[in-house]
Amino acid sequence: MLIVFAMTADERRTRDARIEEVLAAMAEGDVSAMGELYELIESDVYSYALSKTASKTDAEDVTHDTFVQIWRAATQYTPMGKPLAWVFTVEMNIIRKHFNKSSRFITTDEHIDIEDEGSSFADSVANSDLINRLLALLSEDEREIIALHIVSGLKHREIAKLLGKPLSTVLSKYNRAIKKLQIEVKEKEGGL
Repeated sequence: MLIVFAMTADERRTRDARIEEVLAAMAEGDVSAMGELYELIESDVYSYALSKTASKTDAEDVTHDTFVQIWRAATQYTPMGKPLAWVFTVEMNIIRKHFNKSSRFITTDEHIDIEDEGSSFADSVANSDLINRLLALLSEDEREIIALHIVSGLKHREIAKLLGKPLSTVLSKYNRAIKKLQIEVKEKEGGL
């Protein structure tokens, strides 16, 4: 059975406010704020990177590079209540650079390369055989939208704006992805 833990709207607002405070502290040069930011959003950043790269190693590299770039660009962040949208914009640029360097693009036919090494939340989610099979069913766009919505809690409108896609496209891809996942999970549960 696939269980998804989601934050309530109040929890998300509280978390977003804290992320903005931490980004402001980083902009003022507070090195300890980087550790707090990492604790707050590492699983979001890693999950999004994994949804785009489909490789644990590449996702770890992108996650690292994203936090380095956030540190460098913290002074450019303007608080607007949605700090993860800014973080994901930074991360998308890192991912583009990563793909340009490696000349590797993900297709829906590629195997998702995830190895068992760590014990963080992102690692425990990524190391599940069921999660690997489910992610392999989805297109790159579907994985990206699922990660942004379920893991990071962004609303469909926010995802559409972030990705520069029409809301109807985001909703359609999200619903299609959820249906694919539900069918697969029901088949697996029926076979148990």
